Amino acid sequence: MRGTISNISIAGMIRLLCNFNKTGIFHIESNLTNGLVEIFEGKIIDVIGPRVGKKESLVALLSNIKEGVFYFEEKIIPKKDALDICIEDVILESSRALYENFKDTNIIEDFILPENEVLKISNMDKGKVLKIKFLDDEWNLMIKFSGNSSIINAIKDSGTEKNKADFILYGLLSSGLLKRTRFKIPEISKILRDELGNIGIAIVDSSFMKLKIDRTVMGMREFLSLLNEIENSISEIIGKTRAKAIIEKIWEATK
Repeated sequence: MRGTISNISIAGMIRLLCNFNKTGIFHIESNLTNGLVEIFEGKIIDVIGPRVGKKESLVALLSNIKEGVFYFEEKIIPKKDALDICIEDVILESSRALYENFKDTNIIEDFILPENEVLKISNMDKGKVLKIKFLDDEWNLMIKFSGNSSIINAIKDSGTEKNKADFILYGLLSSGLLKRTRFKIPEISKILRDELGNIGIAIVDSSFMKLKIDRTVMGMREFLSLLNEIENSISEIIGKTRAKAIIEKIWEATK
């Protein structure tokens, strides 16, 4: 498994490897930071990185989301005692480090979900124990997500400043503490037909074909791409303001 740091959360990838009880070595290589994480049956047993302490090194490695590559070698490695590290806790700590170092930049822009997406707190697997230190703003933001609140509304209700909330959400999502709510696919063709007549249906069909999206198995990523394509197409006909209003109407139909 290999990926580019700039478009995939390495924090989320390491968490998944732990959750799926993988064994092997996770490598991180960039101009900023190099290191590796040894995982044995889902437990972190060693970290080699830029800091003296194992946990501090892991935080530093997970705080690198700007450039570089990662890859995982799934192989048999010597068993060691697991480090006293909760990966979810370390991911939250790395998101705090990111905020402190990059709060005046757009470094997490590619990892931010649309403001009208709905999230909820994840269920915990049976027998799993988490040792997490929450800061007040992290906890207060997380508990606003019941499966009915959009990101923008949850941020407003929590009273958290938007820029800081983005970094917190990056940590909560990468750690798996929050997840996307399953959404119902709205009747997009019907909504566009009601708004624009037959030309609306034609635009929807054309967008599906252009993006090669299967209507029967469309996920959130495909849905977002489809809405962007539709909005761009109808903006040329009816203007950006009305196009945006129609897209918002489609979003409302997913709830």
